[in-house]
Amino acid sequence: MLEIRPFQGIIYNEKKIGNIARVTAPPYDVISLMDQELYYSAHPNNIIRIILGKNYPHDNERENRYTRAKGFLKEWLAKGILKKEKKPAIYTYEKEYYGQGNLERRRGFLALMKLEEFGKGVIFPHEETLPKPGLDRLKLLQCCRANFNPIFSLYSDPLHLVDKYLKTGEALFEVIDRDGVKHRLGKIEDIDIIKK
Repeated sequence: MLEIRPFQGIIYNEKKIGNIARVTAPPYDVISLMDQELYYSAHPNNIIRIILGKNYPHDNERENRYTRAKGFLKEWLAKGILKKEKKPAIYTYEKEYYGQGNLERRRGFLALMKLEEFGKGVIFPHEETLPKPGLDRLKLLQCCRANFNPIFSLYSDPLHLVDKYLKTGEALFEVIDRDGVKHRLGKIEDIDIIKK
């Protein structure tokens, strides 16, 4: 069986930011150069500066988009723009959108996951990944010592037990993006629920 654990997340401090929608961005791999500019101009603390910082002609080993991302992370934590949660939690995520005329809902969670050796039958790959984007994300992870790009996974829940627990989470943020998709982030700190 797959082993998961709660963790102390780092989230935006709504008291410092105000409208959370101004600091959010979609996953890095769907952002065009034009969109990158749009997110840069949306707010000086938009996550784009960390997940997909700009490249500049003068970049080198000591100063580049990864080192700048590390600097933004450190600065935003120091200024209280980002805050580390006090207690470990499993974070709930829900995405609501219209697909083929119907309201669709995708619900899941963020947790630490024990890495298992490939082939043990615990984790199954669902897509081929390309080396260049993988190296890019690895550089960001190594430089910042934080993961901004969780691995998307599917799990079987035919009795909807996990789904039931995910609905018990405390709401943190709700944002509607440019495409009209509603995103909700919450957290579950209840140890009894987490153990299940």
